Amino acid sequence: MHKEQLAAAAWPDEAKASRKPIVDALSLKPDASNRTILSATKEAKSGSASLGQPVEQTTASETDRARKMNGEQKRLQELKEHGEELRKQAADDKENMGAQKADDKAVAHKNEVKRELGAAVDALGSMIRDAKHNQDEAEELASKLTAAWTGHPEDEKKIDVGAPPSEHKAAPVVSASASASAAPPPPPKKPKPTPSPKPAPAPAPAPAPKPPDEVFNP
Repeated sequence: MHKEQLAAAAWPDEAKASRKPIVDALSLKPDASNRTILSATKEAKSGSASLGQPVEQTTASETDRARKMNGEQKRLQELKEHGEELRKQAADDKENMGAQKADDKAVAHKNEVKRELGAAVDALGSMIRDAKHNQDEAEELASKLTAAWTGHPEDEKKIDVGAPPSEHKAAPVVSASASASAAPPPPPKKPKPTPSPKPAPAPAPAPAPKPPDEVFNP
């Protein structure tokens, strides 16, 4: 449990590191909220090229953080369910002590185990709620940041936190002005057909030989 609590205590620092590119670009405080970041992004020059890379980096890192928090919830929930089973077993063991109930030390030990398991289950429940909050926060920023930058609501992303990491490749981000003025590339030109060589003209027939002159015979 101590190891899990230390890992959960690092989540706020992970959030700050994930948002650092856009927070620095907008000159905001490291712990700026989603509302502050999105509002400042909208107020920045629409489609400013200087925000392109920070928007892309933050969107990608927040998508990864949302996916990590989703995985943490599932893992912690499994631990919590196991802890609840152990707590129930500890309660049953105390009820079934029989003659050992007269042993104060044995009873005290059973009570201590039961309390520690109960505290562990409660702590896991708190960490699960924190992980859910972190996931929702990261997912919101990852999905809305690009749309806030471009000013186009249709640029809002759908984040699939259950997808494997390989499916969360960040697409290149272009400025709003560039995306509006960019024209689709012209279709490739078809190569001109190579003309087939003309057949050589047939040779002219040779002139027929002249008949010999008639011999005058008086």
